[in-house]
Amino acid sequence: MVHLVFLTLVLLGAALAQTPYGVEGVARYRGFYPLGSWEGKNPTPRGQVVWDGERASGEVCLEQKAWDSGNRERDEKSWKILGYPDFPRACLYPQRAYAQGDRFVVEGELAMAGKRLPVRLEGRLEPTPEGFRFVGGFTTRFSDWGLERPRFLFLEVADRVEVFLEALLRRR
Repeated sequence: MVHLVFLTLVLLGAALAQTPYGVEGVARYRGFYPLGSWEGKNPTPRGQVVWDGERASGEVCLEQKAWDSGNRERDEKSWKILGYPDFPRACLYPQRAYAQGDRFVVEGELAMAGKRLPVRLEGRLEPTPEGFRFVGGFTTRFSDWGLERPRFLFLEVADRVEVFLEALLRRR
């Protein structure tokens, strides 16, 4: 009987580990220039991930042309720098996701502007009735991607860009 209970728990755990989660959310970025900063927002992150408590797989993509900073000229420059329309989407490919102290870490790769680089998001993961809510982010640099840094009013923006993601993960 103990073996049957153990086998049932193992099979149930394996089934849950393979449960996909639909992902939808909002991405934001913050860029910096000598006199301050600005933000852009993108409501299009969508995808699916599978997570077993540490290993993760799947993809979450957003449409590059959906970035909105509230300034059309700045957004059009951003699209050009990101290589739109040749590279219409940016996609996150998670490989690991785990708790580290009170933080939740997602490690994987980000594909953007024709390159694919390692990325590490840090934030919070909170349970919800449907699955989970993730709030976190990472810092990247224009130079990491080989991208031209934009200029506004003859001021070159800083190399560093902060990226934030708020996402709901719902069991499918």
